[in-house]
Amino acid sequence: MYSSFFAQLSACLIFSSVLFTHPAMSQTARVLSPTNDAIGVFPQRGGVADPVVYLKTRKKALFFVREKRWQQALPLLQSLTSSYKDDGDTWYLLGLTQMQLGHHEQAIVALKNALTLGVNVTNIPNASRPSNDIMIKVSEAYAQLGNIEQAHEWLRKSLSARYDERSSIAGKAAFDAIKDNTQFQILAGQYKDPTLTRVQQWRADLEFLLAEINRLHINEMAGTNAELVALAKNLHADIPNLNDQQIVFRMMELVGTLGNGHNLIVPTFGEKGNFSRLPVQFYVFTDGLYIVDATPNYSALIGQKVMAFEGTSSEEAIAKAAKINPRDNEMQQLWLAPYYLAMPEVLTGLGIADSTNKITITVQSTDNVTEKIHLEGQAFAFSGLPTLPKNHKNAPEYLQHKDKHYWQYLNKSNGVLQVQFNAVAQMKTQSLAQFSKTLIDTVKQDGVKHLVLDLRHNSGGNGSILPPLLKALIYFEAAKPDGKLFVIMGRNTFSAAQNLLTNINLFTDAILVGEPSGSRPNHVGEAGRFKLPYSGVFGLISSQFHQTSRAEDHRIWVPPHMPILPDSKSYFAGIDPAINAIYRLLDNL
Repeated sequence: MYSSFFAQLSACLIFSSVLFTHPAMSQTARVLSPTNDAIGVFPQRGGVADPVVYLKTRKKALFFVREKRWQQALPLLQSLTSSYKDDGDTWYLLGLTQMQLGHHEQAIVALKNALTLGVNVTNIPNASRPSNDIMIKVSEAYAQLGNIEQAHEWLRKSLSARYDERSSIAGKAAFDAIKDNTQFQILAGQYKDPTLTRVQQWRADLEFLLAEINRLHINEMAGTNAELVALAKNLHADIPNLNDQQIVFRMMELVGTLGNGHNLIVPTFGEKGNFSRLPVQFYVFTDGLYIVDATPNYSALIGQKVMAFEGTSSEEAIAKAAKINPRDNEMQQLWLAPYYLAMPEVLTGLGIADSTNKITITVQSTDNVTEKIHLEGQAFAFSGLPTLPKNHKNAPEYLQHKDKHYWQYLNKSNGVLQVQFNAVAQMKTQSLAQFSKTLIDTVKQDGVKHLVLDLRHNSGGNGSILPPLLKALIYFEAAKPDGKLFVIMGRNTFSAAQNLLTNINLFTDAILVGEPSGSRPNHVGEAGRFKLPYSGVFGLISSQFHQTSRAEDHRIWVPPHMPILPDSKSYFAGIDPAINAIYRLLDNL
């Protein structure tokens, strides 16, 4: 089950635009150069009157902005940008403050200066630092001033710079006055021509999808991939003979050619074409594919080994799912292929099943009794990427409190501080920075000897909030030089969690435990969201390259120092082999 399912992508072929000529879906040209130019931007020659006063003023202004005390922040930021003009952060904060106070003309000037210099400051309310996000702010300011032409122009600039939240533009209050403007609707990806037939609507959605791939994907040649081109041409021709779900599956095949893990379609958010899901969850262990969760009516199936889907073996079915599972490495195939195989529309699209009405799976019980089970798909709402569920009264610690993004537990019997980090996201009750501070306070206690960070459920989130946690882990090594730092990882360790793992691997002597990670140390990431105008089909396109490690780091994953692969016997017995191995190691020190 751990064999590679990797298949080479086809050579590139230029994709003709002749097939797709719908005028309302015309797209802005993609910008391949940086959004600003350093040449010709000369530094200020004169210094500030008092650098210490300047720094104190800067810190105070930043505090006021983060507290949304805009009126108090304004004079400080005006003073800072007047005395020193070379800091993009202060211009950015001034522009945001002017926007909040309704000073839109002044905001435009400040934000354009920020764009010229570049911005680095984070954790700012109602804002995001990437240049394309700042361009959206400039467009909003022009819209508020009634300058529709410039509002459109700055929307085009942002889209050309790969703004990745296009589907959110129409919902921004600043654009309310122009939301009925046809050109604005086109730029926002919301325009619907009421005269189009069903076939024309799906073809327009296909055109939009291809245009978004060209606009968003980090590889500017992604849309010219020969396999993608062939699939798109065939889908365009076949649309009249396909139902909605079949069209969505064919789009998933198309996205599957893009070849890295942040590309996917979520086939459950659309206005039409949504998929169903079988009432069971599958998971690949070292000894095969098993049912690890089920709805109450099928709970007796939990623990059964899946031998086949219809007449296709589970191993072959997993291999077939690779065509709709673009990925960074084959750990993602182990992670997500079982997820897709629980969708009847995927099983029919892959040629495994003849109908979506009823799916027959062959299961084997723990006493080797084989049985055929007939399952029907059910409507479902996407609630996140799959993780191992808690199905035991005495489930191990790493399966407890999966609803919490982060928590810590000190085992006083051996001095091991266990930190569970399930999602790179803020909790309402405690920010990650606050949690990291409490973690440092805990580390200071005499009873803490070793630290275990568990990333097995963590498939990423907002990477900009990670530094405090990384600092806390580095602090542990400095404060406890005789202690051991462990990180447990696996197939779900992905995206921002992969970035954290890579940094831990670079900056600490952590002992890595578990499976290889679900992504590469240097990988294509982010999540450029798209929503197709007519069908409402939602998905992601990978839009940024993350060089978290050294430039020459070509590892396909971060491998464990202590390989411990998940087996079904341990899981269903409520045993955590990873933490047990760590404890055995510590007992032998």
